[in-house]
Amino acid sequence: MIHKYYRPDGKPDWNRWLMECDGCHCTAHLMSNENPEWLVSPWPDMNIYCPDCFNARADQIITSALRCPDCDRIDLRLWPCNLDAAPADQHPGLVDCAHCGAILILVEPPSWF
Repeated sequence: MIHKYYRPDGKPDWNRWLMECDGCHCTAHLMSNENPEWLVSPWPDMNIYCPDCFNARADQIITSALRCPDCDRIDLRLWPCNLDAAPADQHPGLVDCAHCGAILILVEPPSWF
């Protein structure tokens, strides 16, 4: 949701316009360089998400599209990658099944894909 404010003369007061995340309801100024990663659709009446909620929704969509090869369930959990960790401690693409515990590694798709 975008909260709009106007001056007494009817002109928009852009400095006071706020975005409200439809997930966690946190707010940020719309016209600010501090929030470039917010997901704001150009179409009216679409949801707005802060970076944390957007990433959580993306993880949910990705894991729901994948199935465990062992039990065929979609209860997969993505392991976040800490980019500040040593290379041996980074686990990009590591996924585990919440149902059977199988550990999967997601690899890049082939270049012909």
